[in-house]
Amino acid sequence: MNNTGNENELYSIVNPKEALNRGNLYDYYFWPYKYVADIRPLSDRASLMYDIQMYAFAAHELNLYLDMYPNDSQALGLYNQYKEMCEKLTEDYEKKYGCIMLDSDEKYPWGWIKSPWPWERL
Repeated sequence: MNNTGNENELYSIVNPKEALNRGNLYDYYFWPYKYVADIRPLSDRASLMYDIQMYAFAAHELNLYLDMYPNDSQALGLYNQYKEMCEKLTEDYEKKYGCIMLDSDEKYPWGWIKSPWPWERL
């Protein structure tokens, strides 16, 4: 990302999967503590949820960066890309497994009650 206006001076960021596993999108702000998580979803459902979390985390990290540097077009483009992926994956998840958020279905806001409860999803 660029915070100085010089297009040649880019900060290094990692891919969304690595960012989620280690809790930081920015390579230069990462100091390993004891370990980096190696998350491996055990089902298709868990894998889809992991992908949603991965892109949501990366978009959120970029959103925080853009609060300080709103004119960074590269960061904005990446933010929009990650946000779009998160929205697409969320839509796919909700078609297969039901709502993630209570307000996901605007026409039927209490539809989540018809979805399987957490203890029924095993």
